[in-house]
Amino acid sequence: MPGCTHVIGAGIAGLSAALAVTADGREAILYEATPQAGGRCRTLEPPDGFRHDNGTHVLFTANRGALDLLETIGARHQWIEPEPDGLPLMDARTGRLSRVGLSPWSWLDPSRRPEGLTLDTLARIVRLAFSSADRPVFDVMGPGAILDGLIEPLTVAVLNTPVSTASSRRLGRAMRCLLAPGASHLLVARNGLSEDLVQPALWALEDRGATILTGQRLKSIRTRGDRIAALVTTDRVVVLRPDDQVILALPPWEVARLIPTISVPEAFEPILNLHYRIRGLDRPRFIGLLGALAQWVLVRADHVSITVSAADAAMGRSAPELSRAIWAEVVPALRALGLDVSREAVPEARIVREKRATIRQAAGPIPQPLLRPFANTALAGDWIGEFPATIENAVTAGERAAALLARPPLRGRPPRPADSLPAGETA
Repeated sequence: MPGCTHVIGAGIAGLSAALAVTADGREAILYEATPQAGGRCRTLEPPDGFRHDNGTHVLFTANRGALDLLETIGARHQWIEPEPDGLPLMDARTGRLSRVGLSPWSWLDPSRRPEGLTLDTLARIVRLAFSSADRPVFDVMGPGAILDGLIEPLTVAVLNTPVSTASSRRLGRAMRCLLAPGASHLLVARNGLSEDLVQPALWALEDRGATILTGQRLKSIRTRGDRIAALVTTDRVVVLRPDDQVILALPPWEVARLIPTISVPEAFEPILNLHYRIRGLDRPRFIGLLGALAQWVLVRADHVSITVSAADAAMGRSAPELSRAIWAEVVPALRALGLDVSREAVPEARIVREKRATIRQAAGPIPQPLLRPFANTALAGDWIGEFPATIENAVTAGERAAALLARPPLRGRPPRPADSLPAGETA
């Protein structure tokens, strides 16, 4: 009888790994410490009925791994393009509203060019996209309108790290993915992350016979030789059979807790999200803010979600202060989208603070783990490798972990770190 793959963590990387395992007809058991799958990509459903995603997660049509997963689970049609005519950007300092194309090809249309685009700044963008040396993004671009109106918003959205320290190499990898024609269309979940991503993935896994266990935190592992021999979870000890395998789809601090000798990133960046309960629009809309604490605004039918990335400056402020200040910033943007709102009437708000939302993706080396720390174990997570920590990286990391376990383990030398993958393998 073929062995079972025990996938620890039901975030996007864990769901992707379990789907890859079961695609070949193998057995999978998925363990999640919390009551709900999805990790950082989930819909919160509190008792008061104010239902919203934890944040304003988006995809691009360049994200082939994520889009292929959506096709597999039958949910691709539920991700739509809210702004087909270019991304609206409102400068909170001047009140000016513009539309910017996210692909350089779209800049052939003068109405979709970012402010400050010249031959010189275009050359700097090219240097950034194809940067070989890893430097802070600011050092590559320098100050100016193109930094303020395009590169800084893109950096904090993709890397969740300020431009003063963010890795030019990581950002360049993401920028190159957007160069292909048709690759830069921005997509959002029509209804929400659970309905349009997590739940369809769970249904697909159930259809394939996978077992999904929530409320099961992995407390410790027991090893024998070069293998994990048992998993100690919240209420059980799972003794592994000789052919069983394990995928640890966990954040870096959890991997370090379970395997103290492993090398993982130790610096993180926060994200703060606010959700205002208002009557919105029938179709999702998306708009960016420049020169404000708030950066991205996603309008849904019954609420508005605001994201503050690289949010160190906001994390210590009180909820009432934040809800008032950010509401004042976003009101002009909401009015530009056709909503009848006022600065004085601050709606009911909920704040979601995530202190360790992503690893700090600064220039320079970031500690990386062995992809296969034990002969029967592989790691997955959006934090692994040199690509930005995004939904796309989580999906591809889960698939890679499943593929690694399908190969015989290396003998006589340890597995490669995630930052030295051979050509054709991407993180």
